[in-house]
Amino acid sequence: MLKSHFNLQKGNLEEAEEDPSPTIDPEEHEQIGEASPDEDAEPVIKYPDRKLNSSEISIRLSVLGKTAAGDGYTYLKATCTGMNLTDISAFKTFKHLQYIDVSNNNLSLDSLQVLSELPFLLLIHADKNHINSAALKRMKYLQVIILNYNKITSVYDLYQPEMSTIEAGYNKIKTIYFEKRMPSIKCLDFRYNFIQDISDLDFPNLDSLYLAGNKITSLVGLERLKNLRILHVRNNPIKLLNGFDLEHKKLQYINLRNCKVATLRQVKKLRVLTTLEILILKGCPYMGGTGQEDAEIPEEEDNAELRVEVLAALPRLKRLNKGVITPEERTEANDLMKQWIEEGENDEEEVEDEQHEQESMDEQ
Repeated sequence: MLKSHFNLQKGNLEEAEEDPSPTIDPEEHEQIGEASPDEDAEPVIKYPDRKLNSSEISIRLSVLGKTAAGDGYTYLKATCTGMNLTDISAFKTFKHLQYIDVSNNNLSLDSLQVLSELPFLLLIHADKNHINSAALKRMKYLQVIILNYNKITSVYDLYQPEMSTIEAGYNKIKTIYFEKRMPSIKCLDFRYNFIQDISDLDFPNLDSLYLAGNKITSLVGLERLKNLRILHVRNNPIKLLNGFDLEHKKLQYINLRNCKVATLRQVKKLRVLTTLEILILKGCPYMGGTGQEDAEIPEEEDNAELRVEVLAALPRLKRLNKGVITPEERTEANDLMKQWIEEGENDEEEVEDEQHEQESMDEQ
């Protein structure tokens, strides 16, 4: 199951390294439900009415804390998951709730709208429902919305003034574009959708970007994300590592696992990243992989010579793939760097290969 990243206090980069294998294959995911001539259309399914009642909420409350006004204590969280719910209007009387989890039900956007009437709500978790849009009515304090495994095709009309984290993995989103700007956005997670292009991304305060399992071929556009710290683009057909910039002074972690990176020259483009500490290249052609997600391929040790090559190109790295850089590897990398300097780095052949690759991409 998709791992949530809504905990804004989480600072451990290792937790972002490897997301679990998808429980639904991306190709199969596209065909969930009955076939339809319109690729964006979903079959209309009528679910039996299931109305949540107040007593059911009362026994599912947790997280005792102060009221927003600070004049007493109340339960702040309600977890009503896996109940086949179609109507959650009973939440209206629980005005002090700040965190609500209604995952794995039969909710639509209309039935979810009742939550917009809760004045202090900070987080909505609604994975595995039948929600086709994230266009909830404006809420004063809402910061986190988690809508993985739904039927969303666009986030164009999503707007919340204090929104910080959006998770919408395993939907059918093709473009990350919001009609109204939300400058407080810190984390976007759109894994396993149908996104091809990120050139229009403009989130100056974005800290974490998760786009694994999409159809992205180019990282051009990243240069606008000056405050990016984590970039997770595993399992995308990315060959060229353009888009990185000297202004990326906070970027510490990049996951390119099972992408199409095939040459050392592409890796060297990451030299501009002065804070890069962790790089995942496992499964890329350069590291001996196929550039494809394949659970049947057994885990293998990294090629020792290639690890040294990457470290010589990026001497600030602390970890490559799952292995922490060893003192012996640093010594070998320093020797290789000296050798490169003495011989003069000659990437002419790789430059030519890159030009051919770019021409092929332009023709597609």
